[in-house]
Amino acid sequence: MDPVAQVVLFFSAGALGFCIPRFDRIGRLADWISFLNIWIALPGLFVVIYAVRGILSEDTGILAFSVVFTLAMVGLLLVGSRGMAPNVRGAVVLNGAFVNAVNLPFPILLAMMGTYAYAATFAATTSALQILVAKLLQQRFATASESGAKASLARAAPLAALVVGVLLHYSVWPAAPSNSLVVGTDLLENAFIAAIFLHFGVALARSLSGSGRSFGLTSRPFLLTALARSVGGPVLALLIALPLGVGSPVYLQMVFVATMPPAIINTLLSRVYGFDADSAAKWTTVLTPINTVEAIVLLLALGG
Repeated sequence: MDPVAQVVLFFSAGALGFCIPRFDRIGRLADWISFLNIWIALPGLFVVIYAVRGILSEDTGILAFSVVFTLAMVGLLLVGSRGMAPNVRGAVVLNGAFVNAVNLPFPILLAMMGTYAYAATFAATTSALQILVAKLLQQRFATASESGAKASLARAAPLAALVVGVLLHYSVWPAAPSNSLVVGTDLLENAFIAAIFLHFGVALARSLSGSGRSFGLTSRPFLLTALARSVGGPVLALLIALPLGVGSPVYLQMVFVATMPPAIINTLLSRVYGFDADSAAKWTTVLTPINTVEAIVLLLALGG
């Protein structure tokens, strides 16, 4: 599928998803789309990605970048959020440190660079760190929490799919795939991304409708989150990614994903672990278009 057709397909799916909550008053269809995203589309995409690519030599550097970048952002946000209420600090740290690593960057990178192979490892690594950090924050701030088992299992699904994909790559995947196999995996890849974008539209609409009671856009918590996502993240990524080779595809993809807006799942995790979910939802809604445009402009400026 050519890049123009991909852009039309993915953004049409996102627009459709955004409209669904308007007529799906009960939420049953939206829940099915969420199930499709968590248990079929995301794991399926990671199986396809790693069945095709296997383990790359760059993955060690990407793993190191992902861990150092994420922990550095968490540390800076913990310092910057001192004095805030514990539940607000939790929302600030999650939204400031953990980006939308799949729904937006995968289709955009596919259209702009023809691949998101390096960004996939960043996404898998930060998915694991996100659950760990959220639980540690809940314990540190002593906020009331629901059972996080379901959320943890959902975030672990892509990791399990990654392992399955790698095993397939080194066991049954042919060294020289036939043209029909290549076409088949491309179709699957595009179908999974379209489903993920459909869910992203639904989640964004729900986030918008559920962000009524929250800190305003001139409040210290939002300004710190916005500063982390719009300035701190990109600058830190530009520096930490230097060992990956300035201007290289892996460097460009790391800087791009690190500039993405907050992950929508931060709102769910905030609700699960007793943080300020309403503010998390509002901040995500506001920052999504701003940081997405910023990431695209930065990628183009760097030569992507």
